[in-house]
Amino acid sequence: MAKRKSNPRSSKTTRKSVTRRAGGTRGVSSTRRGSGTKRTRPSVRSTSRKSKVNRNPLPKAPPRRTLPKAPSIRSQSSGGTRSAPKQSGTRSMPRSQSMPQQDNLMMEVSQLRSQFSRLEGAAQLPDIYDAIGEIDKQLIQLPVALETLRNRGYVHSGQIEDELEAIDDQWDDIRPRIDTALKNHVRRLDSEMDQVERRINSLGNRLNASAVRNVDMAVDSLDNEVQSARTAVSGLYSGVDQTLDKIAWQIRRHNSMLDILDDSQAIRMREAEGPLLVVNAEWEIDGEDGPDGILVLTDQRMLFEQREEVVTKKRFGLFKAESEMVQELKLEISIHDIDEVDHSKEGGFLGMGKDDILNLICSAAAPVSRARFHLDGQRSEDWASMIKRVQTGDIDKDRADEYLDEIDEAEETAAAFPELCPTCFAPVPPQPRGITTYECEFCGLIIEPKVEEEAAEEDE
Repeated sequence: MAKRKSNPRSSKTTRKSVTRRAGGTRGVSSTRRGSGTKRTRPSVRSTSRKSKVNRNPLPKAPPRRTLPKAPSIRSQSSGGTRSAPKQSGTRSMPRSQSMPQQDNLMMEVSQLRSQFSRLEGAAQLPDIYDAIGEIDKQLIQLPVALETLRNRGYVHSGQIEDELEAIDDQWDDIRPRIDTALKNHVRRLDSEMDQVERRINSLGNRLNASAVRNVDMAVDSLDNEVQSARTAVSGLYSGVDQTLDKIAWQIRRHNSMLDILDDSQAIRMREAEGPLLVVNAEWEIDGEDGPDGILVLTDQRMLFEQREEVVTKKRFGLFKAESEMVQELKLEISIHDIDEVDHSKEGGFLGMGKDDILNLICSAAAPVSRARFHLDGQRSEDWASMIKRVQTGDIDKDRADEYLDEIDEAEETAAAFPELCPTCFAPVPPQPRGITTYECEFCGLIIEPKVEEEAAEEDE
């Protein structure tokens, strides 16, 4: 099989003109630029959000109300303590009420005071204020984290950038409504707290089961009002909160992918190539267990790198005596050499613990005709969908604007290879983008595209 060679992505200091072979086409990047749309750089949006927060800081939650200390109920009883002076216009405890009953009522009133004390803090909705402050912070930090991810080599951040831009604009519309709702709910809850507080304090003068029961119902009603207020306000921003959590998870996942690829000694990205997915997997060969390693999907290739400990010597034919860590690229398939993709779930018990299986049927140009992978921790359905997006070119729409030009340059370079080998005149097959040299499979000549360097452009 002919050997293809490529160079790792690097900053270019020269401009190149190419002689395009027949059938060469421009990529989706030029189409996108023609639409006149351009994304705002994440770091710029982060700075803008920080400025908005500084101009309109989130008000702090009101201070917790202080419950005036009520007179001791026990001081009104005759349980061995000095009785409080009887005030005119008040009713004493009925003679028919026994001491155990009074003790039970005093315990209930003590519990009501504790419950009311907890509600005092909750009625100021401090958790809502904290959640809003966290959203402001995420809208500042996530764009910076995304730009750092892009600089590491994740070029398909466009969709996440679009989501951040949309949620940032949505927050500008929602935030004033939240501030207004918070003030209204806290003001209303304060008024209701005052009413319940007066009823609790009145128990010192009317200690009977009916009065305690009525106050108990009032406190429960207040608890429900606090919960209803929390639900009403949090419902205004729950969608924003969930979207930001999803974006934060995606950024962590892509950073983890890049960490795994950084540990690889065999996998290197081609020109204009961007990684998309990485998963621990087993390559099942001919229906048998095969090597364990990582399966990698980029916008140009699918690769499998064996990455496992292999026993090299056994003691008594059973026990491991010596082993070595094997890390080797075992499979490399051009994404356009995959003819069919099938995903399934197999095994398991009663619908649980099923294995995600990815099956590929490849063209004659691929190194294998079929490949079957057992994915560990990711859905094969998602992989099949992503492969289709790569094959149709739809994935290029997710490229960050700064990485659009390199698509055109890579496609022009691939289209600039001669149709015949200059030495033996053997046909040179069309090259996928990212390929910068081609080794003739007949004479071994290293063929380069017909590229002429123009004036070098130094970065200012």
